[in-house]
Amino acid sequence: MGEDGPMPGDQGLPWGTQWDLMGASDASVEWDSFRVTLGFQDGRAGGKAPVNNYFGVCREGAPGEVELGPLGMTMMAGRPEAMAAETAYMKLLEQVRAFAVVDDLLTLSDASGNSLLTFVPSADPE
Repeated sequence: MGEDGPMPGDQGLPWGTQWDLMGASDASVEWDSFRVTLGFQDGRAGGKAPVNNYFGVCREGAPGEVELGPLGMTMMAGRPEAMAAETAYMKLLEQVRAFAVVDDLLTLSDASGNSLLTFVPSADPE
């Protein structure tokens, strides 16, 4: 374990899985007020942000390295707090450069190893 969470291991990206957001580094958002998901399938990533669905390319590098994007999304409007949470979530996804899966916990981190987003396996995959 690193200072900011799990260190990337030798495992590959968990293709064919879906995850539910458990926490994020942006403390200005009450994340448990929203169901946010992330899935990986055939070189692509996508899921449900607080309001819209999002999708895009997912590139796996060396063990523990990943880059998401460019990402697109549907364009529905929502409550101001949900739209603010969605903007915050998408900004965090843009910063992702590393991942680790430890004990059924997926952690996405930035290039410096700072934990950005933490997910658990989805109990209700869509």
